[in-house]
Amino acid sequence: MKKSLLFIAATSMFLASCESDSKKQSTLDSSIMSDHVSEYSKPDECYIYNKDKNLATLRIYSTGGDKILGQLTYSLDGKDKNSGPIYGIVRGDTIIVDYKFQSEGVYSRRQVVWVKQGDSLLEGYGDVYQVNGDVKFKNISKLTFGKSIIFEHTNCK
Repeated sequence: MKKSLLFIAATSMFLASCESDSKKQSTLDSSIMSDHVSEYSKPDECYIYNKDKNLATLRIYSTGGDKILGQLTYSLDGKDKNSGPIYGIVRGDTIIVDYKFQSEGVYSRRQVVWVKQGDSLLEGYGDVYQVNGDVKFKNISKLTFGKSIIFEHTNCK
């Protein structure tokens, strides 16, 4: 009985800790975005992907120079919706960002790369690896663009 009570107490503390960490991270992400985005009430650029039952939106705020931040959301058919902030750089016609998103209460981070072609952003795909839980591309110069999600420029609302 004593062991059972100890196990229940330990489990409760662990779950409370996990929930607390999740709330802290959510607050941190919101704080980071609001600190930067408050300077830019309206995004500099907005993009949308809307095909069949798939929807993705991208709002980009320029921070000056080659750095950008924004908000990315995917609602793809058959997959869990995910949304979160992006932070990254622009190199010529290529945008390279880290996307920190939440899906079903779990935070993840992955690299996203787009190449600009006219008024469109073509999302890149290729071989990936994990480092400290983050998903990164093995070689950005070998990515394939235009085979899947293509964001079209749209008016920011």
